[in-house]
Amino acid sequence: MSVKNYSQTLLMLLSFAFVTHATYNYFKQKQKKEKKPKKQNEIHEVLWFTSDDNDMKKSKYSRCMISRSMERLLHFVGQPRHNLDICMYVWTNQDVANIVLKLHLRGVKIRVIVDADMAFTSGSVIKKLVKYGIPVRWMKSTNLMHNKFCLVDTLLRDESVSPFVITGSLNWTNQGLSGNYESCIVTTAEPILSQLSIEFEKLWLQFKPAVEYNFN
Repeated sequence: MSVKNYSQTLLMLLSFAFVTHATYNYFKQKQKKEKKPKKQNEIHEVLWFTSDDNDMKKSKYSRCMISRSMERLLHFVGQPRHNLDICMYVWTNQDVANIVLKLHLRGVKIRVIVDADMAFTSGSVIKKLVKYGIPVRWMKSTNLMHNKFCLVDTLLRDESVSPFVITGSLNWTNQGLSGNYESCIVTTAEPILSQLSIEFEKLWLQFKPAVEYNFN
């Protein structure tokens, strides 16, 4: 074999080896990507509530005309598949309560923490929640339980759902949802979820079951 033919043969072999190696790496990387679990859907949204919001619409979540922010809130509250942990200073809105009751009847684990004094405020839904067997806790104290947040699907690892939290200035009241300037954040951010989950569990252990008290 001449030097020229030898060089051509060697070049062909090297080229074939390079192409084979590159093809192998391509399919190996592709296989890794296919095996990698899909990233959970991220949520980072701010809901604004104002007294002068004229963008009202009919909604499947309410018998009344409601704002788009209200509809988004009701949508998010209705998302849990496994659990919903609610920590709310005062709660009077019936639309939110009805969604939570439906979740409870569907088997979603519900836990509620409220301010003890505000549980007796006019229009409070707490008595209704207790009546239907939803665990509610509070602490009789001169210190307000002034938190406003809820945790969605944070207790069970499930790749098909994305845990998230709703938190902000908003109380679940008719005044807060349609008469005040309020806001709340909806996010799947893990550091925020983790810290609020720890706080909820701490309060849940400290506070007492509402069934020990008379609502009449």
